Amino acid sequence: MKKLLFIALFISSSIMFAQKNEMGQQFQANFNITSAKTLGAQEYELTASGEAGPYGRVNITMHFTNKLNNTNGIGEFTGFAWSQTPEGITEATLQGVTRPEGDKFIGYSYDALTNGKIMQWRGEFDFIANKIKLEVKEVL
Repeated sequence: MKKLLFIALFISSSIMFAQKNEMGQQFQANFNITSAKTLGAQEYELTASGEAGPYGRVNITMHFTNKLNNTNGIGEFTGFAWSQTPEGITEATLQGVTRPEGDKFIGYSYDALTNGKIMQWRGEFDFIANKIKLEVKEVL
């Protein structure tokens, strides 16, 4: 029985670690929050613009909610981003989660872009300084 359990654990862990999650280009994105407002109980909206690596000037709108109604501040967001470069306009849908960390919020997201790419990021929302700083990675 112990051998069977060991074999099952070995096979399942091998499959789990064999998943491919390669990363392509990486860049930083830094935004200034241009407006923020409350839409009601634990629901907020912001707009921001800033520089995002190869996408140049990017404009974003984000809608923050707490649909799980938890008390520890973890929430979710959806949003939309767009940029224009000499190559054309690129748009993205945003969806992710946030959690509080000190006087800031940390966000995580996977985003689909109209150029066919998928981006993953981790970011810091500083509503006191009106800044957003993201570490962005392309998912291959």
